[in-house]
Amino acid sequence: MSKRNKNAMKVLFFYYGPHYAHAEMAKVLHADFYPAPKLRSESRNTVVVGLGIAKSVLTLPKNYEVYFCEGTYVIPALARKLGLLNKNAKIVNILGDFLLYSIKTNRIKGIRKKFALWLLKEVDLFIAVSKMENELLKEFLPNAKSIVMYPKPKKEVIKILIKDTKLPDLDSHKILTIGSGSTYNKGIDIVYKAFKLVKKEFPDAELFIVGNIPDLPKYINYNEGGVHCLGYVENLKKVIKNSALYVHMGRGDAFPLSSIEAMLGGLPAIVSKWTGTKEVIKMIDNRLVVNLNFKELANKIIWYFKLGNSKRVSLSIKSKKIAKNFIDGIKIDNLKNKIEQMIK
Repeated sequence: MSKRNKNAMKVLFFYYGPHYAHAEMAKVLHADFYPAPKLRSESRNTVVVGLGIAKSVLTLPKNYEVYFCEGTYVIPALARKLGLLNKNAKIVNILGDFLLYSIKTNRIKGIRKKFALWLLKEVDLFIAVSKMENELLKEFLPNAKSIVMYPKPKKEVIKILIKDTKLPDLDSHKILTIGSGSTYNKGIDIVYKAFKLVKKEFPDAELFIVGNIPDLPKYINYNEGGVHCLGYVENLKKVIKNSALYVHMGRGDAFPLSSIEAMLGGLPAIVSKWTGTKEVIKMIDNRLVVNLNFKELANKIIWYFKLGNSKRVSLSIKSKKIAKNFIDGIKIDNLKNKIEQMIK
């Protein structure tokens, strides 16, 4: 439980992870932390899913003024509809997952889509972690109240990357991609296909895949020449400095901090137009944002590798400079004021 004074608003942080940036928001709000049960949303058995939701609704702690949700809005929204929460209770939901993109692209469809959108209307305030997420929200709920708040890397990571002024291995043909969870969501399958084309042009090209990605073997041939699947890596600075280019082909990836971290380390990044950090990369060069197409990506990587050293160095320096503008991250006071105004 987090300490709060007796006059402070009573907030419950209802989370899955939590992501440390979201947890920092909750701590400043003096929220009580309460883990959400992981619903089997991937199950096609609607009875199983329905029973899981019902149990979660019934066991959700009551008597809070604000339910601060890490994508977990469904449970408090349904609880309020059923009269199980105070009618004045407010629901704040962080948009930092793949939900809206999955709805837009019909990976979530039918009754699940209708159910998700029906309950989204119950949310009183959305915290979008990128402009992309906010734009997706307004496609479905044009009048929704929302604010954009960027997450930021951990302080110790920021310090290490900024302090090291050494340039990455820009003259090599080493490509780095970082992700966790789903190969599809992180677009690593696209990066892999593009890499195989790049290798025809640059036989010494190498691809380094970092992160805990359980389904990676379904998409990647670990024995492919030049492919290195490193799993979880403690020292990100080392892999960043050992690379020439960072690539992230997110399919609705809200704001992957790995791209910001790579840039802080001086590594230029190419991202997809469905990666939330595209708004940062565009400040460096519009050409570094591409469609979700492996051939287009391959051509862009080849273009980058063929740039003169001075141009790659210029992109590296600019990447580090632009990324520094985003390390202030979330504006907690702004969030706190918004929520307090909402419940008055």
